[in-house]
Amino acid sequence: MLDPLLPATNMTSKLENPKSHVEHGYDTMADEYLAWSAPRPTTTRMKHIDDLLKKLPGSADVLELGCGAGVPCTQVLVEHGLNVTGNDISAAQIALAREHVPKATLIQGDMLALDFAPASFDAVLAFYSIFHLPKEEQALMIEKIRGWLKPGGWLLCNFHFEEGDVTREGWFKSSVTMFSSGLGVEGTRDIFRDQVQGFKLVVDEVDVETVGRFEERFHWVMALKEDA
Repeated sequence: MLDPLLPATNMTSKLENPKSHVEHGYDTMADEYLAWSAPRPTTTRMKHIDDLLKKLPGSADVLELGCGAGVPCTQVLVEHGLNVTGNDISAAQIALAREHVPKATLIQGDMLALDFAPASFDAVLAFYSIFHLPKEEQALMIEKIRGWLKPGGWLLCNFHFEEGDVTREGWFKSSVTMFSSGLGVEGTRDIFRDQVQGFKLVVDEVDVETVGRFEERFHWVMALKEDA
């Protein structure tokens, strides 16, 4: 999630090595981001997590991409007895997650570089994270997730509502530049309709969240892997 405390938005500028800005940003502002994000009231993601938990066996194997400090989502998953593997590009975020969810298996690095055996997970969750990949990598990420899921497994994630690269300078009123990217709602739907086969969209909706004085729109997807 990116909007609060962001004074500048540029929809067209191109960054070299945009993932390095994401990593540096979340490393630099880890404590500030946690202080802002952790105490938020019930959000759309928590509603979808509740729905997903009803679909999973009690000992499900779950991968969370972009787990951050592990608060609150990773904690909720672990508290429900799930076997959770969390990933984040930021070493500082992973260090915080080790404090908050010591029972989770935590891996630092680029989510696109992860390597798991086929059919390793009952569910993959990615909140406010896939859109930190350049838009040309997002379909590749969904394809990798499809391979990691067991037949009948679930993907729960969200994407940018708008299309284009977003470069934000002065993130959290700091010297940090943050990057994210979106394909737009129809572009994201095209990934599941045309580019990655074997998913059935169960949730496909745009939801508005109020965050402080801001309203944010995100495209939420819950998809079932149908193929054997």
